[in-house]
Amino acid sequence: MSMRRGAIFALFSGCLALGACAPVDRDVASAPAPTIAEAPVTEPPSSPPKPITFPARPQMPALQELKLVRKNIAEAPETLTVEAAEIPDTPTKIIDQAAAERLFGNSGVTLQWITWDRRGAVFIAIDENGVWWLTGRQNGDGGSGLKLEGYISEIGSDYFLFEGEITIAGAPDAERFCDQNKQWRFGITQNRKYWRLREFEWCDRLTDYIDIYF
Repeated sequence: MSMRRGAIFALFSGCLALGACAPVDRDVASAPAPTIAEAPVTEPPSSPPKPITFPARPQMPALQELKLVRKNIAEAPETLTVEAAEIPDTPTKIIDQAAAERLFGNSGVTLQWITWDRRGAVFIAIDENGVWWLTGRQNGDGGSGLKLEGYISEIGSDYFLFEGEITIAGAPDAERFCDQNKQWRFGITQNRKYWRLREFEWCDRLTDYIDIYF
């Protein structure tokens, strides 16, 4: 566009220098410029557009680190990290101290579908608030396994109450999966050397024997 405008200006200057410019048509020159129709003014919308909303990110549970004052596995860390919402308000109730010591010094856990011959480990730790935490696992063949994870709310002479999650996977069948989180009761009967879970058919109507030994 600038090149075209420059060429017209040079041509007009040359005709003035040579006296060859055509006379100005005054009628044309004095004629009013044509009116240019203006585009209609559009009114702004009556309400502003709605903002774009994005789905909220899932809220991760708040974690808290607890200092351990006692643990039954020396190699375990000195602290325990748990979800803050899962921390009990009161310490573990010890009704029988001798029974509590037997539980603290336990010798493992079994599920009969996996094996009675090779026990899994049970880790017990006591935090600075007097809560007893329990984690137990027994691994079997083909990916089968048993897991207990939670805390102990009460220990009596022949029982203890476990608050937490029990999971059975792949036993006795590869497709089987059982998982519940609630209060469980383990008890000693007939002078046996273990605490047995007192709910036997809590999943799939199969009888599960979960035993923690002393």
